[in-house]
Amino acid sequence: MHKFLNKCGFATIAMTLCLTPAMVAAQEADATETPPEAGAPAAGLTAEQEAEMQSWPAETQVYYQSLSPKRQALFWALSDSDKVTLSNMPEPQRESTWAQIESRTAPPEG
Repeated sequence: MHKFLNKCGFATIAMTLCLTPAMVAAQEADATETPPEAGAPAAGLTAEQEAEMQSWPAETQVYYQSLSPKRQALFWALSDSDKVTLSNMPEPQRESTWAQIESRTAPPEG
């Protein structure tokens, strides 16, 4: 039994040493991906939309720019307070909310 535990301990240490560089590289890759800056011009917006977007908090502007074009279009239909609330939600809750929004705006099947 003692030899088995030693082998398991050595295997754990070996795996940790082998996987550490991969974990560090993954963290560095995430750190180098920079989100779009707040205030950066968004493509395809009218002057009126651009002005309205400038009134949003910086986090909401960055969140808007991270959305797919389909979700960006739906985002404009929300009230400003809902936009801010949505952009500040935790990710699981945000995805659940998007699922509801998208289901309400989907054309009826039939």
